[in-house]
Amino acid sequence: MSIRTKIMLKLTGEVFLDKNKQLSGEPVRSIISQLKQLSKTHQFGIVVGGGNFFRGSQHGKQLGIETAVGHQIGMLATMMNGLILKDLVEQQGLSAALFCAMPSPEIGEAISQQTIHAALESRDVLIFSGGTGNPFFTTDTNAILRALQMGADVVWKGTNVDGVYDHDPRTNKHACKLTSVSYDQAFNKQLGIMDLTAYALAYQHKKTVRVFDIFTKDALILVANDPTFGSTIQ
Repeated sequence: MSIRTKIMLKLTGEVFLDKNKQLSGEPVRSIISQLKQLSKTHQFGIVVGGGNFFRGSQHGKQLGIETAVGHQIGMLATMMNGLILKDLVEQQGLSAALFCAMPSPEIGEAISQQTIHAALESRDVLIFSGGTGNPFFTTDTNAILRALQMGADVVWKGTNVDGVYDHDPRTNKHACKLTSVSYDQAFNKQLGIMDLTAYALAYQHKKTVRVFDIFTKDALILVANDPTFGSTIQ
């Protein structure tokens, strides 16, 4: 059996939205098509956000509910996205395993090293939902955690910006894109592409993270073949 590069792909929940911010399967179908093209040389684990349905830190405040409850609802949103993603992945002829950090046997498998290893052996696409199962942890932190559990070679963070900047490019027109960033720089300058817990965990375990615009045409093909595409944190 050929050895494939293991990738943890972190996706924004916005991949389930069209340009008008309405639910749509088209953007994610394009991503899955690219996964299929890369499947002979790469094996993917996927952590997807739930912001297209509910953002715990934002919508929880709007509703006036406890922070922990808002986070739990956000984790449920990632499980909804996980179900959608699994169905769309299988429609394109790929095998997928859906894992749930919040016990839901009717939806997906419990996360353990045994179930992860079994899915890797079966050459499945591993979809991790339900966050870490605990409030106060972001999906970025969850992506690093699951990357460690599946033994991923690198983490690909597909977002709606084209890399890491020294300031927020949405609010500062003079922000400069950084092609390569050390974890010390990212942590000390608190660059907002990931939360500090995710930075610390990735740094501790020496995991390289590639950050890129997932909405660029053939973004996954580009990040697989062009080391200059996006930004690299290492």
